[in-house]
Amino acid sequence: MSVRRVLVIGSGPAGAMVAHQLVARGIPVTMMESGQTPPQGLLLRLLDRNIVRRLPPAERIANPEQGRGRGALWIRHMSHGGLTNQWTGAVPRFAPEDFSDGVRLHERYRWPIGYDDLTSYYQIAERLIGVSGQSGDLPILPGGHIAHPRRLPADWQPVARQAAAQGQGLAPIPIADGSPNMLVRRGTAFNSYSVIVEPLLASPHFTLLAGAHALELEWSPSESRVRSVVYHDRNDGQEKRLEAAAVVVACGPLHSTKLLLNSRSADFPNGLGNSEGLLGRHLHDHVRDWWSVELETPITLLNSAAYLTRRPFATSAPLVSTSWTLGVASTKDRIRSRASLKSTTVGVQVFGTTIPDERNFVRLSGAQRDEFGRPELDIQMKFDDGDVQNVVDARQTFLDLLRASGYNASLKETPTVLTAGEGVHFGGTIRMHASRQYGVVDAWNRLYDAPNVVACDASCFTTGPEKNPTLTAMAIAARAADRLAHDLKQHAIPASGASR
Repeated sequence: MSVRRVLVIGSGPAGAMVAHQLVARGIPVTMMESGQTPPQGLLLRLLDRNIVRRLPPAERIANPEQGRGRGALWIRHMSHGGLTNQWTGAVPRFAPEDFSDGVRLHERYRWPIGYDDLTSYYQIAERLIGVSGQSGDLPILPGGHIAHPRRLPADWQPVARQAAAQGQGLAPIPIADGSPNMLVRRGTAFNSYSVIVEPLLASPHFTLLAGAHALELEWSPSESRVRSVVYHDRNDGQEKRLEAAAVVVACGPLHSTKLLLNSRSADFPNGLGNSEGLLGRHLHDHVRDWWSVELETPITLLNSAAYLTRRPFATSAPLVSTSWTLGVASTKDRIRSRASLKSTTVGVQVFGTTIPDERNFVRLSGAQRDEFGRPELDIQMKFDDGDVQNVVDARQTFLDLLRASGYNASLKETPTVLTAGEGVHFGGTIRMHASRQYGVVDAWNRLYDAPNVVACDASCFTTGPEKNPTLTAMAIAARAADRLAHDLKQHAIPASGASR
């Protein structure tokens, strides 16, 4: 008996990885992509330096609703590859402790998987991406597969040694920069559609439906599973449906949640996956702070950004951390960095964590409607004083590191306004947990309410470490796809989504 088709919703990094793994195992896949056009833009790289980089515009929506989420940003890109059309490409792995640190606070923050579960899948994703960076492990940053090696300039080495002495790591950031020489008609070196999905078009097991915007998942009470996906076909304006053996929801941490909330039925009046009232809850994001420092002694400009890892877990409060991405502070310095010149100014971007909290959530709007007449998403999130203080403290930590390394430094510019969504790292609203008391999906990303539905983008994150989430979302998606392929071939989709 042949294996029935899987619908994958979204061509972003997670959806691309699912399709890649399923097709490799002979599972028929239909990918539904809301966008109608391949990636746009232009990128010219010569000798490992970006010479021209033109990005297509993203959609920036400020939440108009009242409450703590007023003004929160939803940045999205409805095109093949999703937000990889805008992505800078940072791909650090999570550390083993990132999956267990939250247990110091409460059992609800325990991931149902660990680093060892993802090791092989990290490498699959890294080989597809083509990562530039420094080989080897750093404190709290496991080393991955590096296709294009990079090293810090010599005058940054004292800073790296001082960081190591205090339990941190400093190195070129692992980044999806691709080949040192490249001319492509897209704005980013890595785009999940161009690099992963487009090659699948040659496979008889893969079909791409462009312009297919998923509206809801249809539940079959008699079969106790999701039977089909209702979608709007942008090409002819018609509402249609497709049946499938399984559905993979991977259209971004907010779109995925919106889709499930809109998938209401008599059995699930508050949305598919929401039996415990957790769908949309525990929203987390990165607090993104940008500033620069002025040095008394010039230092080599970083043409490729450097990454300073978080402070050790033992000296940090649970789930409270920051990372520092170091680069240039102006267009002039960016041009000068191509010649490895020096400057007294260093640009710094900080990502700070937020503890998943029931005060931060998304829900369907009671007033706003999307272009298809469905309820829009209301984002209720605001950074609290502790979130802000965490990134404020990170400024002094970096200044102290530079001074201890022999570089006298002072803060040069006023930090930017801190707005939820600005970091484009939302997650947690379809969270993983070994118990449905605390999670919407199990360890294999199966909805407890509907085990033939997989949700596997950053919405599944139990907690949000200070690292860029994309690589980990890709690894989780690949793992979930492998298990789904196995179960489909064995006709063993479980009657319950419980972890096994």
